[in-house]
Amino acid sequence: MVSDSRYFALLLLLMLFGCDRASLTQRVIDVALADEQHQNKWWQPAADERLSWQWQLQGAIDTSHRVDVYNIDFETDQAVIDELKARGVRLICYFSAGTVEWFRDDAKSFPASVIGEQYVGYEDEQWLNIADIAAIAPIMQARLDRCASSGFDAVEADNVDAFYHEKTDSDGNVIELGTSFGITRAQSTEYVLWLAAQAHRRGLGFGLKNAEALAPAVLEQVDWILTENCFVDNWCEQAKIFVEANKPVFMAEYVELLTDFAPACEMARELGFSAIYQSVELAGSSSYQRCE
Repeated sequence: MVSDSRYFALLLLLMLFGCDRASLTQRVIDVALADEQHQNKWWQPAADERLSWQWQLQGAIDTSHRVDVYNIDFETDQAVIDELKARGVRLICYFSAGTVEWFRDDAKSFPASVIGEQYVGYEDEQWLNIADIAAIAPIMQARLDRCASSGFDAVEADNVDAFYHEKTDSDGNVIELGTSFGITRAQSTEYVLWLAAQAHRRGLGFGLKNAEALAPAVLEQVDWILTENCFVDNWCEQAKIFVEANKPVFMAEYVELLTDFAPACEMARELGFSAIYQSVELAGSSSYQRCE
């Protein structure tokens, strides 16, 4: 017999995608049921733990920070992963799920049909058509397998908010939202739910990266959120629903965009967020600070 919670999950998806159950793709049905089937088999941190964390994606990883969580790249040397794990540190596995980065070992595995325009500001990065999950699934699944086998506890899948990507003119004014693929909010939601289910099946937690507009629709299926510049861009309040569900908010503000961390830190304390202050390069620079 199908439980009420499973029917409720399916009903939410029916409302979200505007179709009847018979027309739902199998992957959407799988996503709706995944959390119930695999409950409590992955790291599910609580907001009231107020976990300390470090985020470094470039350069030799500085393992000297005595924090609860490290967020590092999925291609990080195994020796670094093992060192941190031996200390009892929880590890988040970073990769871009919405763009192809041409310096990656698996970059040439993406079909040409899913590769779009350049991500402005990043010469070696192009947007993906995340609506075509079937085409990119093997690559993302292989990355998730690597995260799991390397010993990570959770995943940060970046660039899942193509529907809200801001295109600007030479003066910095926003002139258009989205990418050439015309990704919708519903398609982005489906992709996040699919990624979360795939991560959970591998014993990995899953965090929403920015994409705050998706938060209400995915809150039950993801385990935390990582925010960039929510203080500077004035959207921290939209992440509060995670703390209200006792799920962490890992908040990052950048030195290059905010000269004084104190007001952001004070807001983080009030909201129950775990905040850090870091260089935008995320290279382990001396500018790193934690909000105590």
